[in-house]
Amino acid sequence: MKVILLQNIKGFGQIGDVKNVSDGYAKNFLLPRKMAKAATGGSMKEVESLKAKRIIMIEAERKNALEAVEKLKDIVIEFARKATKTGKLFAGIGKDDLVKEIKKASGVQLQEEMIGHEEPIKHIGEHLVDLNLSPEVKTQVKVLVKAE
Repeated sequence: MKVILLQNIKGFGQIGDVKNVSDGYAKNFLLPRKMAKAATGGSMKEVESLKAKRIIMIEAERKNALEAVEKLKDIVIEFARKATKTGKLFAGIGKDDLVKEIKKASGVQLQEEMIGHEEPIKHIGEHLVDLNLSPEVKTQVKVLVKAE
């Protein structure tokens, strides 16, 4: 079944893309959640307007990402956690902790997917964490972990 995507779906497609999907996936997942609609003759005319909407959204996202880079460029995020004598933390610092502290320090709202650090931080010291704010805008933030 051919469908037109009405939302960006990570790893699958973006707004305005026409995709061939199985009937079950379309009828049971995409259509009820209003993530897509059936590609008929009339709805195919909407594809161009959806693609224009996608371009506008990408530009707005890029602009917001560049503003966030300016806010984040000189910020150091500090954590004080219990650690062993060798400097290993008892509880790692995960993406959710980083998102909360970055928002507190700079006011920039992030999603956990934007943080490029896959493993939790488990050692005392200075760490650089990659942030993927948009597909073409990336930055780093310095994280300083101290022992309590």
